[in-house]
Amino acid sequence: MNIQKTIALVTAPLGLIFLVSDMDQLWNIIVATQLDWYKAFQPMALGIILGCFAGLLRLDFIQKATVPILYLSTALFTFGVIGSLTIYFEHQLWVLALPTLWLAALAVGLYAFMVMQLRFSERYKEAQKKKKQEK
Repeated sequence: MNIQKTIALVTAPLGLIFLVSDMDQLWNIIVATQLDWYKAFQPMALGIILGCFAGLLRLDFIQKATVPILYLSTALFTFGVIGSLTIYFEHQLWVLALPTLWLAALAVGLYAFMVMQLRFSERYKEAQKKKKQEK
């Protein structure tokens, strides 16, 4: 079995833990962290922007951590999405699912960081190679 499928199968039941949380507990987490819709999905935008900067600055040593970050993002995404769906079906309010949506957005942000860093780094290398061929 693929390791990513295994991670997803292990973390999906963990998302069901949110079935036992009541509205007050979830609301206290949201208030304590001052989480809103903007902050919940901010990690995705930061992943794209920081990944582009890392690629432009040629921080290629980051690529050594691609596989562990991919596994981590798989686990966080599965946990966050399953938890969000669980909270919504339990309480019928999406706003209470903000903490778990933040986890899913963090996972997408990590993945986007790695993809953007790799793409910008490859484009830079291709441009350098093209310059050498022209000379």
